[in-house]
Amino acid sequence: MDLRIWPTRPLQSWQKCKELRLRHYKDVAEARDKGKLLVTGGLSEVIILPAGLGDFIFFCGEPYGASISVDTEFSERCAEAAEARGWARDLCSYYRDYMGSVYLDRYLFGGPFPKPDFCLSLHNCDSHAKWYQQVSDYLGTPFFGVDLVNLAPGRHEDERTEYIAGQLYDAIEWMEKVTGRRYDDEKFIQALHNECEMESLWAQVCVLNQAVPAPLDHKSLWSLYLPVGILKWDRETLEFYRMLRDEVQERVKDGIAALATERCRLLHDSQPPWFFLRVFRIMEQYGAVCVGSQYCFGLTGFFEMGPDGSWQAARPPRELGIEFKNREDALRFLARKIVHRPIGDGVHSTVAGKRDQIMSMVRQWHASGMVIHLNRGCEGLAQLQLETRLALLQAGVPVMTYEGNMSDKREFDEAQVIDRLEAFMESLGLSKLEQ
Repeated sequence: MDLRIWPTRPLQSWQKCKELRLRHYKDVAEARDKGKLLVTGGLSEVIILPAGLGDFIFFCGEPYGASISVDTEFSERCAEAAEARGWARDLCSYYRDYMGSVYLDRYLFGGPFPKPDFCLSLHNCDSHAKWYQQVSDYLGTPFFGVDLVNLAPGRHEDERTEYIAGQLYDAIEWMEKVTGRRYDDEKFIQALHNECEMESLWAQVCVLNQAVPAPLDHKSLWSLYLPVGILKWDRETLEFYRMLRDEVQERVKDGIAALATERCRLLHDSQPPWFFLRVFRIMEQYGAVCVGSQYCFGLTGFFEMGPDGSWQAARPPRELGIEFKNREDALRFLARKIVHRPIGDGVHSTVAGKRDQIMSMVRQWHASGMVIHLNRGCEGLAQLQLETRLALLQAGVPVMTYEGNMSDKREFDEAQVIDRLEAFMESLGLSKLEQ
């Protein structure tokens, strides 16, 4: 066993990441008092659309649900409040946390639940558009849902792009009517450029984590990926990702490790149990570092797949010499970007599609095995997990599965997960290191 001790040091960008997150949730609470539009919906590319209306804050439901789940007492109250109104326990656990917060009229960060001016959501999975339709019905706010057309990658891409672009155009006209504001195309186009550059920078950070030793661990990646998801249009957030990319490049150049005792590299599948991120610290006790996941990379990263199926950071439009002349150009580019999202392949793919993406990750990030969270809280990402496990085992890649829920602690057996994880570490030939 390699007993090398790698040099390590704190991530200087960390504090700025925390500041952006806290600022965002403070802005959500204060938006309407400060004359800013407050919009709610799912985390997706369409959250930049309101930029053309002027000052706005977009309140994404999934990250808020994940934040609630860390406060396990409040999370349980939210889930029970949603279930008391008839929502099934196997429904998206982010949805149950969010809607419970609505029903209880309590905002996690203090005060009553912030009432949005309108709801805007891309129908990413079976619950997303219906989620915000319920918010609209309960709070009496306008709602617009964009249909994604969920097909396997490569099928009818041009038709899907035009269909989505047309809906985005309709959404802009609808927003003008419900707000009484005139839409400024230049503000939207700038927001689109910011989003593309920000997501490209995050993709570059993820690709840099292929280095040995890994400059970042997955527990940190789960925090670092958030600002690009909830603040896609924001100039200050763009500057943060430039700083982060440069710092990670420097860490790779200097051989700085996230885990000084790295001697094994693992990948993770699906969202983690947010209330038990210690799952990654247990791996580290054995010298195993988790270097990423399809979800963490693909949800907010601007990637393209190479001819050999490899994950590559896509270049933003301006680096390619692309300038958007008008609203139609920008909306068509955004629609095509939505159609080609890697995370979409994880939810709407064929068995072979997800298998090939995961196998490419195993090779590129030099993984020795994979840990799969059989996550009852997300039906979309639960698809194809066991087929992926079988494909990995057939390719000789060790796999461990554990059952749980990303937000609902009632469906998580901590002792069982720890036992399974420690047994898996030992099966990889690892032993617990002295602290």
